[in-house]
Amino acid sequence: MGGKNKPLVSICIPHWQVRELITPCLRAIRKFTQNIPIEVIVVDNGSKDESLPYLRSLSWIKLIERGQQTPENWVEAFITALDLGFENSCGKYFAIMHTDTFVKHPLWLERLTEPMDKDPKCAAVGAWKLELRHPVYEFTKKITDTKKAKLWLRRNLFGDQSARQLKRELCPRDYCAIYRAEPIRKFGLRFREENRWRGYTAGEQMYYQLKENGYRAEVIDTAEMMKYMEHLAHATAGLRPKQRHLNHRHAQKKSERKLRRFFDSPLIKELMEDESLDHELVETAL
Repeated sequence: MGGKNKPLVSICIPHWQVRELITPCLRAIRKFTQNIPIEVIVVDNGSKDESLPYLRSLSWIKLIERGQQTPENWVEAFITALDLGFENSCGKYFAIMHTDTFVKHPLWLERLTEPMDKDPKCAAVGAWKLELRHPVYEFTKKITDTKKAKLWLRRNLFGDQSARQLKRELCPRDYCAIYRAEPIRKFGLRFREENRWRGYTAGEQMYYQLKENGYRAEVIDTAEMMKYMEHLAHATAGLRPKQRHLNHRHAQKKSERKLRRFFDSPLIKELMEDESLDHELVETAL
């Protein structure tokens, strides 16, 4: 999709045998990215199903197959795939996405790159969450959360001083975030910074490292971000419960219900039917 021009944005998508998700994910990028030169890098984490031949058939993506080199832990596989994708990218900006993130607005990438175009010290853009929850739900979840109590017991009964909740700042989450590539290369930053940021997500680890080096992030409001894309949290677990089952039965069932509604939506039905988005190359220009 970058044509003969050097891509302005490199988009990296780690993948593991979810043909049902990667197909509409990639097609949505093709459909709704019209004015910005991009390259799409799919890092496959050892898929053994029909999704791998499908990805090999797409001439407009850069496919990296890790095969048996993929870490067994799926979280580790995801985070290290981002670093591998970055090493093989050449864009001014580096965007990361989950396979269960689907763009739906033709100006999605313009919205993400705009803050960095305006401010050279802005090096990360995205949203914290992509789901609006009712205040009653949030309150109920807070008062029924036993995590703090369990951590308190571990600290006071067993002397485990590491049993503390991580302090988190609002920053772009890795379901869809974009970064300025230059400081990542300049300072040798990595999404998998295992020595200092254990327990934080890939997006958080990169944000804190960029912040340490004098850069800032712009966090887009959830309601605004939802105009540009959808994110089906835990969709892989909903599709592959035997391999990626969620710890809570209620969360697992909720994920499976969301998936059923999602695949019945007009946009996804349209994307699944439009095979031309796999094969017709469309030149883009700045």
